[in-house]
Amino acid sequence: MTVQPNNQSTKQNPVGRFMVAVGAVIENQDTGKILLIQRSATLDWHKSEWEIDYGRLDQFEDPLVGLKREIFEEVGITDLRPQQIIRVWHMDRGPKTAENDLIGITYYCLTTQTQVVLSDEHQQYAWVNPAEALELVKIEGIREDLIHYINLKNG
Repeated sequence: MTVQPNNQSTKQNPVGRFMVAVGAVIENQDTGKILLIQRSATLDWHKSEWEIDYGRLDQFEDPLVGLKREIFEEVGITDLRPQQIIRVWHMDRGPKTAENDLIGITYYCLTTQTQVVLSDEHQQYAWVNPAEALELVKIEGIREDLIHYINLKNG
């Protein structure tokens, strides 16, 4: 007979550590174009690659609060209206350790803003149609986000 772990006891069933990231496929509601940003050439992870906006949540931060904070910090958008979650995913950001374990939530969001103010994490931006986005983005996980967005829009 197998005994189920007692979930009330962290000694018997220890809680792991991981990061949570939130990101968005941001669509301009007037043009239907989506925002891509190009990572800085000075970063240590996917330098100069095109992506959608992502950032890690602070400890105890609500995902939607963190999403709006990250989007404002990295691209200056204040008119961000999350519509729905389009994907939840998992990855190891480096060697498989608790410090690199990352769970992500990708949202589909609308905005009326077109003006972008980049943080130092990015070097340029572009509002593009979904087909152009798939041509520019090489990072597999971001491509999956875009495909989920395209499938959502195509019904």
